[in-house]
Amino acid sequence: MTQKQYWWFFKGFDVRDNKVWSRSFKDYNLEDLAKRYPTPLYFTHGKRIEDRTRLIREAFAKNYTGEVEINYAVKANYCPQILDLIALLGLGADVVSPNEAVLTEQRGIPKNRIMFTGTSVSKDDLEQLVKFGNYKINIDSISQLKKLGEHRDEWNIHGLNLSIRLNPSVGAGHNPDVITAGIRNDDGVPIKFGIEQEKIAAVFKTARDYGFHPDTLHIHIGSGWLGNDVHSFKIALHNTLEVMKELSGHGFSNLNLDVGGGPGIRYRESQESFPFDTYAKIISEELSRSGVKIQKLITEPGRSLVGDSTVLLTRVNTVEEKNGILHAFTDASMGTLIRPKLYHAYHEIINISNPDGQPNIYAVDGNVCETGDTFTQDKPREIPEIREGDILGILDAGAYGDVMSSPYCLRGRANILMEHRGKLIQCSKGVEDLSQILHRFNAGVRLEK
Repeated sequence: MTQKQYWWFFKGFDVRDNKVWSRSFKDYNLEDLAKRYPTPLYFTHGKRIEDRTRLIREAFAKNYTGEVEINYAVKANYCPQILDLIALLGLGADVVSPNEAVLTEQRGIPKNRIMFTGTSVSKDDLEQLVKFGNYKINIDSISQLKKLGEHRDEWNIHGLNLSIRLNPSVGAGHNPDVITAGIRNDDGVPIKFGIEQEKIAAVFKTARDYGFHPDTLHIHIGSGWLGNDVHSFKIALHNTLEVMKELSGHGFSNLNLDVGGGPGIRYRESQESFPFDTYAKIISEELSRSGVKIQKLITEPGRSLVGDSTVLLTRVNTVEEKNGILHAFTDASMGTLIRPKLYHAYHEIINISNPDGQPNIYAVDGNVCETGDTFTQDKPREIPEIREGDILGILDAGAYGDVMSSPYCLRGRANILMEHRGKLIQCSKGVEDLSQILHRFNAGVRLEK
């Protein structure tokens, strides 16, 4: 009998004997993995991250002749062992908090390959970053630059290399809340990121007057955009290169160009994978057309490196029809994976225990007390027959998954495992128990009558 082919096989999976297997970890199938380790369980394929890194490097090697630096966007997933792998792959890092900067350096990424891009940055944040950490700052606001200027003597940061973040007037993203350029997002919320085009030259000159060295222009249009949004990126890049021409007239030439991150992954069968060849070619062609000469091109993939590396394994504890809808209740929740609730994001759900079963329509729900705690939201979907005790796999949970989780309703955060070169790495201490959840509280102090 011919083995059925599933669209998600390219992410590193096989189906054999009605079980789902990881191609890079062959000791036992994913159902056996979930039997050996407590669920809910995030399982990461390290090889998939290596493959995605190679794909991006090859796209630029084929379509762009200049120097390219790849900085991993740490906020996508700061699991320490993933940062270890990022360091082993020779990537730099884009960080958005002082803690991210410190952790990233601790896991082996050199300080000179770490850049901080933050918003609502306090004086204390800046002091940690430049006085104690000496990390490169990407200026997101004029106020931020002024704080650095006012304390340049105290912090001994004369000659500091800086990046300046431009709002290129055009944004894109899989959800309005992750669009980071333009005036307002699609819901009308004002965009808080970057400096407007008409102000950027003055900011560069102010930085120079402070005795700093602004050597990089940075943009980031949003998160999770795919091939149909490449046109928006092209417009944003065109606007950016026009600004670089203006800056050249003020003595700021041969800058580094940081095009940010944001390319998405294929979450649905109906989508296509992000066209990195096209992306790299657009950058090359736009630079050639504009005549702008740059020192180095920087890109900051996050989701596109780690997003489809991870499957969330969750056990079904109840299968029951309610009001004509068949529900499969699991031991995971919106506290485990918030994206379906927060963004109405789609994640493919497969039956790890019965992938070749007869399909039925299910709502797949979590175990906290919220109507919105469901992984299928308002659209129950077709999944191979689900039985109590089955293990479900929620795909593409490697970006903004565990790092956005919470112990809501005192349900502990998930277990985390990672495959690296055929070996299984325990990345967490299991599913959080009550003592771990309460660790941040001074639970020993009691109120008295």
